[in-house]
Amino acid sequence: MRISDKAIDRIYINSAIRGSEFQMMTDHSHNYYELYYLRHGKVRLCVDNQFFTLQSGDFMVIPAGSNHFANYLAQCTRINIYFNKEELYDAGKPFMDFLEEVFLTPILMQVPKIYRDSINGIIDSMIAEENANDSLTSSIMKLLLRQLLLYCNRYCIFRTESDAEKKVDKILETVRYINENYNQPLTLSALAEYAGFSPSYFSKKFRQTTGTGMKEYLTDVRLAHAVNELLSTSHSITEIAMNSGFGDSNHFKDIFKKVYNMPPREYRKTVLEKYILNEFNKT
Repeated sequence: MRISDKAIDRIYINSAIRGSEFQMMTDHSHNYYELYYLRHGKVRLCVDNQFFTLQSGDFMVIPAGSNHFANYLAQCTRINIYFNKEELYDAGKPFMDFLEEVFLTPILMQVPKIYRDSINGIIDSMIAEENANDSLTSSIMKLLLRQLLLYCNRYCIFRTESDAEKKVDKILETVRYINENYNQPLTLSALAEYAGFSPSYFSKKFRQTTGTGMKEYLTDVRLAHAVNELLSTSHSITEIAMNSGFGDSNHFKDIFKKVYNMPPREYRKTVLEKYILNEFNKT
């Protein structure tokens, strides 16, 4: 085991591509925290003798002093963010609620696919700031790390269990399946079969793991994609309904209005007009 007593004077970020042939020969530890993000690929991470399997869009918090190593199972793009605990405190108080319970313990977080662009955008800004490396970098990195953790707190699915918790893993695999196949006709019975559970047990375990029901989660994912298509294309409401997995435009309109308090066509018009007005005011 390698133990590093090297200190860091600010937040650092490092990006690297690793192939399955890359071998980390021994575990190691350091006296600062590490936020490990897998942008692409699949890796087996060991933290204090607990094994976790990370896939694209997964974060792992590695506390200061924890022994850890990685075994890359495929071509991977990994991001390491190194920080001291003090970066997340102001006058001795954590900058956000539940900071220590959530982000300063060994915890695995999954970023749903629909939110990864937002997360990756912050990470790309941190990498750009690392390359700038000037007198403002330390302060800007602190702001970006805090923004990243706030986004994770809002969007990520959390778990503290290791891979021994196979039932939780099955639910997370199903969540990934939903994120990637939201436009297909997904049913409770089909997803339960995919996870290997009965429909009733699957529903219960899904809510325990994600904090929401399967149908509610599926609807949220579909709506997020629908809103994106609504505002970024000129596709018809029927096309958007089909592309987002709703199947029926009337059903889509009913759900959309229930959530956004207006029909999708009116929502598109209102948001785009507001955007045009804001752009005009900038000139």
